[in-house]
Parts: sequence; structure tokens; C-alpha cells
Amino acid sequence: MANVDEIAPDLFRISVYVPELDMQFNHFLVRDEQPLLFHAGLKGMFPALRDAVATLIDPASLRHVAWSHFEPDEVGGLNGCVQ
Repeated sequence: MANVDEIAPDLFRISVYVPELDMQFNHFLVRDEQPLLFHAGLKGMFPALRDAVATLIDPASLRHVAWSHFEPDEVGGLNGCVQ
């Protein structure tokens, strides 16, 4: 399950808690003419992230995906972003 918080106008933090790891993973969505998702998350958490994004924008309208570094918790769900 993901929690969505608007942290600035049209800037959202999407937090996904993974109980098995006792960790929270944060992703950021910029809602704009060309929406940007910062971090695609782990592959297994991507459905929850996609559902949270869908509460804010049509996921098909996502135009940009960015990440801070190349590890599974940032890019594992990347393939789901382009389907």
C-alpha cells in the first residue's frame, strides 16, 4: 500500500512501506504537462506505485522517469513504466 502526500503544489511524495524489510521507499511525482516520476521502485512494489500514480494522473501520460543512482530500489520497476 502506498501513501501519497502533496509536499508542494503538484509535487507528490509516494511512500511504499515494505514490512518484510521494515523499510519505507519514497518516490516523487511532478504533475505537469509532461509528468515526471522520480524513482520507479522495486519491481515487486511497482503495482502499488502505479496505483498511487493513477490517483494523481493517468499513468499513460507519464513522460519522464528519473533516478538518483542505478540500484534495484530505484529502477527495478522501470519496465512497468513503459508498458
